[in-house]
Amino acid sequence: MATKSFFRERTAAQIRMLKVKQVYSQRGLVKRILELNPSEEGLELRVRIIPGRFFKNTASHAEASRKCYRFGELISLSQPERQKDAYECREIPLAVRARDFMKNLENRKEEDIHYIGYSFRPVQGRDRRKRVVPFAWLLEAARLYAYAGNRSYGITVNPYDDAARVRKEGASIFCDVPSRTRKKPRYVIRLDNVPVKGTNERMAVVWGIKSDFKIDPEHSKWNIRYTWAHDREGRDRFTFYPHDIAAYIAVMMKYYEKHNLTPLEMNPFALPSKKEVEEFYKKLCNNVVIFDPTLSSSGKSRKRTTRKLHIAEKSILIARSISVLGHDESMYWEPSRDGLLENYNWTIR
Repeated sequence: MATKSFFRERTAAQIRMLKVKQVYSQRGLVKRILELNPSEEGLELRVRIIPGRFFKNTASHAEASRKCYRFGELISLSQPERQKDAYECREIPLAVRARDFMKNLENRKEEDIHYIGYSFRPVQGRDRRKRVVPFAWLLEAARLYAYAGNRSYGITVNPYDDAARVRKEGASIFCDVPSRTRKKPRYVIRLDNVPVKGTNERMAVVWGIKSDFKIDPEHSKWNIRYTWAHDREGRDRFTFYPHDIAAYIAVMMKYYEKHNLTPLEMNPFALPSKKEVEEFYKKLCNNVVIFDPTLSSSGKSRKRTTRKLHIAEKSILIARSISVLGHDESMYWEPSRDGLLENYNWTIR
């Protein structure tokens, strides 16, 4: 099925029609992408972004990318480890992320950064699975939220937040989020453990947030299970998708309209800056291709051996952009500087 026009990007063939330069080194790659003229220039990466260990016993770059997505490095947030510690903590998730992102990314060579996202763990309740947030999905969530606000009738938010348990366990909130695909129904998402009460318990509630889909998201194919001899966490993780994150943004804004700042204050998802979206991520999607000798096609021409970036590759490069730009210039939404999230410019220039 066709992708809605709002989400369309240049194809690999269209990118190759730009003034494309080949790049053989990962050093300074973020700067080279930032400096691209989006309407005229492109880059062809002749280096692997995915770490070499994921290519072992794989038949293609696509398989290596999926393994990296599943088992790649994560920035583990230095959050409270127990409910009691969370109650006593005065750091909101934003402060934790800002510190941990820069602790792990600052002053490191770009080519040595291979994080595909960040993670945190619940401190209460039965579901103690690690929560995983891939960097690329944060950007796609911002795009989906912008689409919902500009081309659709938004994301509906139906909270169930009156129960006595909400104070300690958080609210359950039903949202319907549009699909990126034409003629495909909206996704009905239930967000659980959403902090909506401005009590001390919110400091523990937030780390247990999760979602449930009535319809599986169109990105779920990336969470294919692999048998990996050294993996002990294969079943002990919950991965967030763009639809989850876009739904939470809608919840955050809905409660903000009611003068309830708790979901905004306790937001566990990094919100990208306008610069990160318009000057970096859009170029990853519309101005960059990568050499891939494992593409299945007849012939070995240059045109048939380059493709667009995979999700894991985008995520790694986003991590590198955080290192180069800094947290506040990349993964921090400042309304007075960036304007409304839904007003970010996603059109191809």
